[in-house]
Amino acid sequence: MRLEWIEDILAVAEHGSFQAACEKRNVSQPAFSRRIRQIEKALGVTLFDRSARPARLAAHVTDHLERMRDLSAGLRDLALALRDTGGTRRRRIVIASQHAIAATLTPEIVARYADLDVHTRLRSANRDDCLAQLMTRRADIALIHDVAGAERLPGADFMDIVQIGTETLIPVYSGEHLDMLNAAYTQGELPVIAYPSDVFLGQVQRRIIFPRLTRVGRIRPRLETALTLAALEFARSGSGVAWIPEHLARADLRVGRLVSLGSTLPQVSMNLIAARLNSGTPRIVQDVWDRIAAPG
Repeated sequence: MRLEWIEDILAVAEHGSFQAACEKRNVSQPAFSRRIRQIEKALGVTLFDRSARPARLAAHVTDHLERMRDLSAGLRDLALALRDTGGTRRRRIVIASQHAIAATLTPEIVARYADLDVHTRLRSANRDDCLAQLMTRRADIALIHDVAGAERLPGADFMDIVQIGTETLIPVYSGEHLDMLNAAYTQGELPVIAYPSDVFLGQVQRRIIFPRLTRVGRIRPRLETALTLAALEFARSGSGVAWIPEHLARADLRVGRLVSLGSTLPQVSMNLIAARLNSGTPRIVQDVWDRIAAPG
């Protein structure tokens, strides 16, 4: 299995279609399609369900996505280490960030230590994967969301944890398709974009948000995705109501592409958390941590 094969497959998984993936990989769509067929021929297995529009990963491939992400990150780290003949790796840190934080707040957080001579490797993942990378020392610092007043994070006894900001999970919907939502609501139905039950935001939906929807006759999940960026896109298209971190939805709200339904549907306050292991910390990680964790 070659690194470029893994990254081609991941590009389709993360961007939803061959067309979006080939743009990300900077190749033409015919060339990208040929590459995918060559991968399938070499492995002797069909990787994509082409009967769907757009084509999507076959179910047996989806089961291995996290392993492929780990392999991709590990191989890239190895390549960087082998090229590091001058010792610059000693001035390098790895930050594991939840997808929505990586897309919005992480640049601001990284700017807090911009004057330090540090190369930052950013890995975007779901919350559990961020914590797993931290605990296995594949990441130096994790940036995650946590619900205010929730139970202690797993592993909190051997981690340093500090709140560095706040966030609100808000219900949003397409500003252009409100009539569709009103028609469904009149019939006692609320179309929603759901997160899987095994990811953090899926647990927030099922434990906090959905039980508060007492005035809704029926909650109708239109589709399910673990990616907040994908949920955002589906909300824009009018597929259903999505609960999105406010920072991620702010630009769309400003121009009316999305509208907030927070006055009628539940919102959830969250904390922005930075975490690290509390032992064996390299000096450079300590310096970065001091900047990130500093008040204000």
